[in-house]
Amino acid sequence: MLKQNLKQLIHEAERLGASACAVISSKEIQVKDDLAALCNGEYTCPNYGLASSCPPFVKGPAEFRKWQSQSRYSITVKIELPASVMFSDERKSVMQLLHQIVAAVEQKAIKIGFGKSKAFAGGSCKELFCDDQEKCCVIAENRPCRHIEFARPSMSGFGIDVIQLMKSSGWSAQKANNANVSDKDAISWVAGLIILA
Repeated sequence: MLKQNLKQLIHEAERLGASACAVISSKEIQVKDDLAALCNGEYTCPNYGLASSCPPFVKGPAEFRKWQSQSRYSITVKIELPASVMFSDERKSVMQLLHQIVAAVEQKAIKIGFGKSKAFAGGSCKELFCDDQEKCCVIAENRPCRHIEFARPSMSGFGIDVIQLMKSSGWSAQKANNANVSDKDAISWVAGLIILA
């Protein structure tokens, strides 16, 4: 039954547009306080404090470790894309798709019995879904999120080591950068995570 449920969740992610998915032991997820600190440390992320799903409004590594201790398996999701897309205006739609995929898998996981599952993606939901709004309504007005069906917290704010996550999934962690954008064969990727509980 477990194997069948995990297959269903992977099928859902692939159906929605994931390039690859993997089931990993939740113990393999590495969480590092210093990675979470990058959001508000010497390098302050431009999205810091703009959304309820980013620091300082998330509980960070300590909270993630609690969820991790209650979870046996997690699903990783990857979307591969040409580097030229990653460093263009099209990036936003790819990141939105990533959020939509992990959110849908999270909801399906809850429906089939993993009632405390949680999904994480990359990028700030404010930038991706509410760029046209002056402020996040959750922070500014204590109202429900405008895009609760899609928007998920960023892995960065919880200190999730995404490079290690890729390796645990059996994938290359190599990523094209802005320097090799002109190489038409250069491939980049974005990744998400659903912790099942």
